[in-house]
Amino acid sequence: MFSTVRLLLALCSLHFGLATSPGEAKDTTAQPSAKRGFCTVVRKDGEGAERIEALNAKWFYTWGAKKPAVMPQNAEFVPMIWGRFNPERHSHLEQLTLAAQQGEFKYLMGFNEPDQPKQSDITVSEAIQLWPVLEAIGLPLCSPGCVHPDKEWMQQFMKEVDELGLRVDYVSVHSYGGPSAKALVERLKKIHAMYNRPIWITEFAVGDWNAQSVAENKHSPEKIKQFMLEVLPMLEELDFVHRYAWFSASPDSAPLGTSALFNEDGSLTELGEIYSSF
Repeated sequence: MFSTVRLLLALCSLHFGLATSPGEAKDTTAQPSAKRGFCTVVRKDGEGAERIEALNAKWFYTWGAKKPAVMPQNAEFVPMIWGRFNPERHSHLEQLTLAAQQGEFKYLMGFNEPDQPKQSDITVSEAIQLWPVLEAIGLPLCSPGCVHPDKEWMQQFMKEVDELGLRVDYVSVHSYGGPSAKALVERLKKIHAMYNRPIWITEFAVGDWNAQSVAENKHSPEKIKQFMLEVLPMLEELDFVHRYAWFSASPDSAPLGTSALFNEDGSLTELGEIYSSF
């Protein structure tokens, strides 16, 4: 399996003109991409950390602000303020500010899917009121990560950000569409033009939201492998894409199981091998 992945990566590099010289494929054993990250929960026993290491991810986040007790090797942790908080009681943000001043963190992410009732579910007005508290931490800020970064919630938020002179350094994008690299890139270009900020893809994968089981998922692992082989070089080449992170659901997830990077036993799927080798 592993040699097959290497061959596919080499062919992809040649196809997209990413070889270091004519006829020479990209060295997939070279230093992993600094753009490529992963989103996962890291538990106290270290579960999650080994997955980050297996993927050779250079950065990761856990949807939380607290640095995990067990850290993966050679990977940067990016804290996130997941949802609303009481501005009068934010000692955890004071600790985060101190850690930022000491150089422990390089970036801070904003609220997770505020436009989604089952996620942080924050109004634009609430987000705008709380945003200066996040600014005061003193780190480059990634915007709230909306389910629909090009629709009403995010458009209104960024409009008010610009009108009030607030600071958003990167625009977070979540994307779970079909396996079309061209369509994803065109969408990223649209969002970049809409907000005039670099893009940080904090979650992406290929999803079939009508599937009732993995077997019914219309996006086969083979289709998603081809998508990944095509889209990763594009994301690397796009200068306005700052970073990206694949979201790996459980392999038995009906809409996202065929996009899983890990098998049930924790080993890498072939898709995971491709992601880890890029």
